[in-house]
Order: sequence, then C-alpha cells, then structure tokens
Amino acid sequence: MDGMEELTAKQKRVIPYLLAAPSIEEGCRNARVNKTTVYAWLRDEPFREELRRQRAQVVREAVDTLKANVTKATETFVKLLDSDKEGIQARAAEDIIEFTQKAIEYEELERRVSELEARLAKELGRVH
Repeated sequence: MDGMEELTAKQKRVIPYLLAAPSIEEGCRNARVNKTTVYAWLRDEPFREELRRQRAQVVREAVDTLKANVTKATETFVKLLDSDKEGIQARAAEDIIEFTQKAIEYEELERRVSELEARLAKELGRVH
C-alpha cells in the first residue's frame, strides 16, 4: 500500500498547491485550506512522505527537462561567440569556460568516487 491510499481526498488535493507555491502559507491560500490544518498534516508521516515523494518527482522532471535542453543551450552560447557585440562575445566565452571547468571537475570527482567505491568493495570482499 502506498502513501496516497492513506491520505484523505482533501490532503491529496492540497499537495499540488503546496508544490507549486514558494511557501506553505501561499500554497494553503491557493488551495483554500487553513494553514493550521496543513501544519497538522505535516506532522503526519504519510502526508509528509507523500509530499516529499511528489516533490522529488517534480525535481526529477525538472532535471530531465534541463538535461534534454543542454545541447540547445550550448549551441546558443556558441552562436553568441559570433555576436557583433564584444560584451556578449566575452560573456558567452566566460560562461562556456566556466561550465566546461565545472563539467571537468564533476567528471573527475565522479571518477575518484568510483575508484574509491571499487577499492572499498575489493577490501570488504577480502574481509568476508
């Protein structure tokens, strides 16, 4: 049984409002539910867990959208390098360099973590 089955219809209806609002208070206003009620629900594990689960899903979808558009964004930066305005060229170049450095750092960190995990797994394998 998942968390949604344990929630009331009113609780299920409120969650999207809470996710869409910048604050709980605004989400309550938009959903036309008293904030005291929502704060009480937030002390209830099934409600809190479902809110957390749906928030994580929203974030995953947003990240997927960003990933799907990174090529287009990169192409835009590259086009800006040919702008007639030097300021735009310089800013595009700076951004490309900055993002590239971050990507290289991330790849290096990922490689190092993988190596550490492999080494740890090997050592744990010897212990057992």
